[in-house]
Amino acid sequence: MRQALGLPTLLILALAAPAAMADSYYLGVTGGYSQFREAQFEIGPDSATRVTGDYGGGDTVSLTLGHASEGSSTYNGRAEFEFGFQRDTVDSMLFDSTTNEEPAVDDEPVVEDGGGGGGTDQGSRSRIDDVSGTTDVAYGFYNAMGDFSLTTNTSLTAGFGFGLGQVTFEQHSARSKGLVMDDDDITYGYQLTAGLSYRLLSALDLELTYRYRAFDDVSLVSEDGAKSKLSLSSHNALAGFRVRF
Repeated sequence: MRQALGLPTLLILALAAPAAMADSYYLGVTGGYSQFREAQFEIGPDSATRVTGDYGGGDTVSLTLGHASEGSSTYNGRAEFEFGFQRDTVDSMLFDSTTNEEPAVDDEPVVEDGGGGGGTDQGSRSRIDDVSGTTDVAYGFYNAMGDFSLTTNTSLTAGFGFGLGQVTFEQHSARSKGLVMDDDDITYGYQLTAGLSYRLLSALDLELTYRYRAFDDVSLVSEDGAKSKLSLSSHNALAGFRVRF
């Protein structure tokens, strides 16, 4: 109950306060739509089958605590710590055991020349829509942000951040394939931010932003023991507010 009352109380006190000093601290909340890009891992003997997951779209939410330093009438710098969570649901999976680098038609066997002129290597590529599973990330970032004034109350916002995330591939399974991946890893990540900020009140800023977020060197082990190292990135459309205190 105390936690539930804490944020509204802080908001009321901040809005009732006089205009913020040149340097101020702020608490921010953002949330919105999150879309992971395709992610690929390996399964099977010798990691011979590549599994590419396609996502249907999910959500993300984060809390920030930062310091704003108003350098001039045209530019304000900010530094913040951000802690958040994002989740997306697997929409389909492509299982590919071919060695051909060229695209193949889904659900159609692919026959390749083995390089010796007489032999061939066979493989198949099939997309399965009857799948289940989620991918989520709990993350923490240190962000450097800049607000570039457009009008008295409106600013163009841009920034970047670095941090860590726990990436979880939870219960990824497909019809006729069963459970193929259920693992997690902690790795480093980065994000790029662009958007608009609007100062509604002296102590309250609203914002609309886009964030490209990525985590590299994610190490996973499939249910059959195949090891993979992949990158996971996402597009994020966000809305939020910042309260100065």
